[in-house]
Order: sequence, then structure tokens, then C-alpha cells
Amino acid sequence: MRVTKIETDDSMRELRAHGTSAFPFEYYYDDIHSYDKQYIEYHWHNEFEWVVVESGTVDCLIGSKHIKLREGDGIFINSKAIHRFDSENGALMPNVLFAPEFISPDTSAIYAEYILPVLQSGCTHFVLRQTNEAESVILKTLNTIFKLAAENHPPKMDIQIAVCTLWRDFIKITGGYWNGKNHEQDMLLQARIRKMIQFITENYTERLTLSDIALSANISKSEALRCFRRDIQTTPVKYLIDYRLNRAKEYLISTSDTVTQIAANVGIDNISYFVRIFTKKFGVTPRAFRVQRNILLSDRENV
Repeated sequence: MRVTKIETDDSMRELRAHGTSAFPFEYYYDDIHSYDKQYIEYHWHNEFEWVVVESGTVDCLIGSKHIKLREGDGIFINSKAIHRFDSENGALMPNVLFAPEFISPDTSAIYAEYILPVLQSGCTHFVLRQTNEAESVILKTLNTIFKLAAENHPPKMDIQIAVCTLWRDFIKITGGYWNGKNHEQDMLLQARIRKMIQFITENYTERLTLSDIALSANISKSEALRCFRRDIQTTPVKYLIDYRLNRAKEYLISTSDTVTQIAANVGIDNISYFVRIFTKKFGVTPRAFRVQRNILLSDRENV
């Protein structure tokens, strides 16, 4: 399956369903530069994700980690880890996502012994290098899964067997990596980020300060700044402003409210300031954006 846009809810959780409840597995063949922003925006999901770089070079951002994946390398991304993919010159990136329960039911002994430790480890990812002999075995199994999933009629049983083999070998080579507490800080920071982002998206119409945002996660202002800078390379206030502007853009498209009303509706009571920051972000004034949008829609209707 090819996708060209990541749609998320207010907490950055991806909205797309990966597979079905009966078969919670999905295969994607991503061309990073074919996405609407020419990169795959920050998002998270409950599924495990496995990626291999088929061509080009991929920059994967997870928390404070900036991981460069070259052709033939891969990465495992844990459930609920916020991540983003970018590529300077474009890259092809086959990948699969599947629910932890796809390997074994969450009531099983297998789940408790081999899956739960990974989910509870606090580790956000594990990089797979083709130059590492043990990791190359995992990459080979992944490529087998990709080929099966890309068939016109993907063989479900073969896919599930291959996924179980993948997980078995992965747990073997990673050993006690998942049992330590050295990764807990990563997931703690990501949980705080999700909580603060949810607070912003639920309260962006109000007057908000850095203190308000930090308080929503029961942390100090300095810790809130550290979380945002570390995990999504911005600040809480900058994220708030960008969110307000994106909402304003949506209102300009979907309503007939005046620019002044829209500014107030997104929590900005200074119209001059609103016009200035909107123009800086989108390269056009709010009024001009609406005019251009209406012309575009009119042209499409007349085709």
C-alpha cells in the first residue's frame, strides 16, 4: 500500500488503521518524497513498526535520537514511540506494522514472556545494521515478509509464521536489552509530550502560557522546554502557535467567518499579530489565502 499523508489526532496518534481486527498487519511501500510535506511527519501508533531502507538514505528522528539509515539498514520502532522520517534526496522504504497481539494473544504465556517486556521496557527503537551478522538475519526475514505482503493475494498464514520467526530471532539477538531500566526515561519523556500536546489541542482557544502547558504534565517550565526540544525539536509555545495557525487555516477554508473572528477563535486577540505570523508561516495573508483557495475551487468546478 502507498500512502502520501500522515493524519493524526490531537495527541499525534496516527488515525489510519493498520490492517483489520481479524488480521492486524499492514505492509507499506513508502517513497518519502511522495508525501505531502516530502517527509513523514511526527506520529505514533500502538503497533510495532519495522522499516528497511531499499534505496537512498533515511533520517529517523525518535526523541533526541537522529538515526541515519543507509540502504540495506533497518529499524524497529516500539509501540507508542513518537517518530518521524525524512530524506534529503528521497528514499524508498518498505515497512510493516502489526499489533503486538498479532504474534500471540495478550492473555498468552508467549505474550507475557516475549512481548510484554518489550512493551514495558521504555525503549523506543532498535537499529538494524546490515553489516552486523546477527541483525542481517532479521533484515533478511523482513525482506521475506515484504515479498509475501506485496503479493496480489498475500498468504496470511505464511505472513504470520514469518512474523513469529522474525520476533523469535529478534528477541534472541537482543537478549536482556529489554529487561533493564535504562530506557524508561525515553518513554517517560514521550508520555509527557503526549500529555502536553493533548492539553494544547484541547485548550488552544484560551490564553495559555508556558507555565500552563508545563503544569498539565506536572513538570517545571524548564522540563517542558527540554521535553519538546528533545523529542520534537521545537518549544511548547512554538508548537501552540503553529497549532493555532493550522486551525486558523482550516477555518479559512471551512467557514465564512471574518479573519478577526477566526483569530479570536484560535486564541489570538491581536489581529495585526495574527496576520503577521500567519503570513510568515504560509507566505500569504489570511485574506489572500482564502481568495486563492476559492479561486482554486472555482477552477476545479469549471473543469
